[in-house]
Amino acid sequence: MKLKSLLSVAFIAIGTFGAYAQDPWLHIYYPSAKNFTQYDMDDVLDISFDEEAGTMTVNTDADGSKSISLSSIDRFVIGPNVCRIDIDTDLKTYDETFGNYEGRPVSEIVSKTIYLDGTLTFNGRGIYDDVVCPVKIRGRGNSTWGYSKKPYRLKFAEKQKLGNVHKAKNLVLLANYLDGSMMKNHAAFAFGKIIGMPYINRSLAVDVYLNGNYKGAYQLSEKIGINNGSVDLSKEDEPNSILFELDTNAAEEDEYPSTDSNYGVPIRIKDPDAPEDYVERETWLDYWRSDLEEFFDIVATENAAKIFEQCNLETLVKYVMVYDIACNQELNHPKSVYLHKTIGGLWEFGPCWDFDWAYGYQPTYNKGQQGNSWWWNPVSYPDYENPLIGFGNSSNQGGNYFFYALCNNDVFLAKFKEIWDDFYQNKQDDFWAAFDEYAASMIPSAELQAGYRDQYVGWESHVETLRQWIQNRFDYINSDPNYGLWED
Repeated sequence: MKLKSLLSVAFIAIGTFGAYAQDPWLHIYYPSAKNFTQYDMDDVLDISFDEEAGTMTVNTDADGSKSISLSSIDRFVIGPNVCRIDIDTDLKTYDETFGNYEGRPVSEIVSKTIYLDGTLTFNGRGIYDDVVCPVKIRGRGNSTWGYSKKPYRLKFAEKQKLGNVHKAKNLVLLANYLDGSMMKNHAAFAFGKIIGMPYINRSLAVDVYLNGNYKGAYQLSEKIGINNGSVDLSKEDEPNSILFELDTNAAEEDEYPSTDSNYGVPIRIKDPDAPEDYVERETWLDYWRSDLEEFFDIVATENAAKIFEQCNLETLVKYVMVYDIACNQELNHPKSVYLHKTIGGLWEFGPCWDFDWAYGYQPTYNKGQQGNSWWWNPVSYPDYENPLIGFGNSSNQGGNYFFYALCNNDVFLAKFKEIWDDFYQNKQDDFWAAFDEYAASMIPSAELQAGYRDQYVGWESHVETLRQWIQNRFDYINSDPNYGLWED
């Protein structure tokens, strides 16, 4: 890029900053994605240019003057930075509680069950209010816990408002390790919001540091639960409600797992905790298990009239539609599938969760596919034509038959068509605006992380591949007689 173009980029950014009251940062981008430099403009004394020498000099309080060859950089921008979360644990070395970790500095969270106490500092970068508060942190996740970039759970003594996510006592930091675009979960949430899906999570791109150690680019969101910004019920309904999770993974937090007798679907209690008193607990468990089993019995009849006397048709349709546009085939297992109910009400499906193994990442079975996944080997192939509900994988544990029985009827399909036609004809632009806004917000974070983790190099191409995949999926759903839900 020529010097005049570089200058115009910088000056335009400076000129627009006053309207947004954001803290300006100087971001310098290089042709190699592993090189990225950023400066807080509060620390920059001046920026000067030597057009004849082709250099830019950045003078800062901390480092003095640094001359940069303009021919060596791709561009520079003065604009907002990504929000930052620093977590400083009270325990600075692991003790005997963690076995072999005694004496080792705390540079990583090593337990999904034991919380570490600490202090969280949220830097809103002038976009959101800064927050400093006590926090408890532990690991979370199932398969994602086994990767080097760990997902975390945050627990607060009082509800905290961090950025744009709902005020809550419990939040999560999603690592998105398998997702080179770091956009898959957000894309599903954004689509759900556009079609009016209740109980949909929010997203905020953040950089995370643990005891001063950079951990990477994360997605801050609400923890799945009742009245936690996730399933936000009234105070009157909350004590009379339950949130179930259908999941083949062993749920470490669930002491009372069960299995449906119709499809063999594993059932976990996600929220609330069971009563402590034994008699009260057994009565409570018996009531809710019986109620859910009755619903499964009705689904097994495949009688639509009876099913939708017990289940909210619109939320089921929107829930399945979110999974459909991502071809998130974890419905089939099932994994991370949620439904809830308030006494006297209908069964409601949601929230939608866990979309990193979607968008063609690992289809249940192939349909003209030329590779295992577009992320590890990004090529163009029609895996976006895979049906959502499939029957060709022995790892499925009844979720496929359960959802096929729920959805394969004229009542469901008529409502699906109504909501889908409205989206496809009127709301696609709204979705892509939300997609682009989030992608733009995380550019500095993605560039910073690319210098630490190879799989995020070329982040923009991953985002573009995801964009094209989703558009292909939209068009396929719209043209397929079964809306991409299943094959005849």
